[in-house]
Amino acid sequence: MSRQRRFLRRVLWLLAFACAFACAAPAFAQKAFGVDPVAPGPPAATGTEQALVARYWALGRPRFFFGTTLEAGYAYVRPRFGVGYGLPYWRWIGLETYPIVSLGSVGGYAGIGAAVPGLQFRAGGRYTFPFSRFYLQPRESFTRFDTELREGDRATYLSLEAELSGTVPVPAGSLFAVATAYRVMMVPDGFYLYEENLRQVMKPPYIWRGRLGYLFAFGRDAAIRLGPVGDLIGLPGRDEFVVRAGVVASVSIDAHLDAQASLVPVIVSPDSLGLAGADFGQLGVRFRWATGSTPDPEAVRREREKAIERVEE
Repeated sequence: MSRQRRFLRRVLWLLAFACAFACAAPAFAQKAFGVDPVAPGPPAATGTEQALVARYWALGRPRFFFGTTLEAGYAYVRPRFGVGYGLPYWRWIGLETYPIVSLGSVGGYAGIGAAVPGLQFRAGGRYTFPFSRFYLQPRESFTRFDTELREGDRATYLSLEAELSGTVPVPAGSLFAVATAYRVMMVPDGFYLYEENLRQVMKPPYIWRGRLGYLFAFGRDAAIRLGPVGDLIGLPGRDEFVVRAGVVASVSIDAHLDAQASLVPVIVSPDSLGLAGADFGQLGVRFRWATGSTPDPEAVRREREKAIERVEE
């Protein structure tokens, strides 16, 4: 009963958080230079980090840049750093790295990334050092208690990852999809592993996920996005699949700051992990910054002329 109460409290907190931002966003969301509302942009890995990218980033000059993103929220801190060429967060190619710090583990990621409007790709390696996870003995099904047994060696691992995400505008919002594939290394033969990012028990080396979602757009400048999402996770080593479904939300406060939330519980699974198997990984805010991000005056002038032409038509 206590676990059910804790789950209910977390759900209520999530709903309160989303409602608070939904109410506040119309007051704080800004039009980019008073020209156009924010434009659809590629969602990040979960589809909830960023459903929108402000035209602020599209109106700069292509250049070499250094950028950083700070994400902070419920039980996680994710500072990210990158160098590249192009228009950061809009149309670019480069290298990115970030430490990973949460209540359950620490680690780091490094890899390459690229994006064009509507499409984003990354590939790299992620090392994970869990505080309280250990390699698991094979069995047909696992409970959350099983994943927390302190037996054997600590479940450190290296994951080679590739991910492609995209979004397209559709009536009243946007449709997005994410495809992710991992190859897990450094796990001794004969052991299973709780994978910290997709939050599932796997038999190495492979695990993958497909995500599909729809975000309704509303509020001032369509800055608020809320909608359903579904995951299909493949566990090839176990010949099993996991299905998750829930709700994701994104609120764009301005070009630099947005909020995100997700609650995607497990619907079908060979295991009984509870929240340990759900995507409850986002409940916080994100701040973006990049060098040389002052908009190009010529690009701003062209956008204003286009806006005037649309009004006259």
